[in-house]
Amino acid sequence: MKDSVVAKKYAHALFTEAQAKKELRAAQQGLEEVIRIARLRGSLKLILAHPFIAVEEKKRMIRSALGEYATPLLERFLFLLVSKRRLDLLFLIALEFQDEVDRFMKVQSLRVKSAFPMSEPQQKELQGKLEKWLKSKVRMDVQVDSSLIGGLVIQTRDHVLDQSLKGQLKKLQQQLMA
Repeated sequence: MKDSVVAKKYAHALFTEAQAKKELRAAQQGLEEVIRIARLRGSLKLILAHPFIAVEEKKRMIRSALGEYATPLLERFLFLLVSKRRLDLLFLIALEFQDEVDRFMKVQSLRVKSAFPMSEPQQKELQGKLEKWLKSKVRMDVQVDSSLIGGLVIQTRDHVLDQSLKGQLKKLQQQLMA
């Protein structure tokens, strides 16, 4: 099976179980924390996947990584990933899980690329305008991409709205070459 299909199945299982136990937010926060730590300490993932490290030691490391976000559900889920040797899918699973949570909460996830860093008030203003335009709550992942020269690129699950100077120059170039 493709990794994305397997990740969706694990994410759906975690989502369903967390929803049933009314631990959706706790599972979301815990998963975010594990991902944050795994990004900071890439060695954690390697250690947890290592076949010669005892399972009990791996469980202790998972509990430590979860810290205050530890719940029995999330611990069991991560132990399952370790025992099934599926920890390499953790980042994909987290993305799929967040998508399921967003759909359930009726939140649209957006990636916003800006040519320059946006201040907090600018981000709040943009978020308000996007929520009006999309008629739903939005969660923005704001990134700086200096290659845009100016403007914004807003990407939803299905569409890309390119309002960057780079995009406009590219369109102009295509029109002139046609």
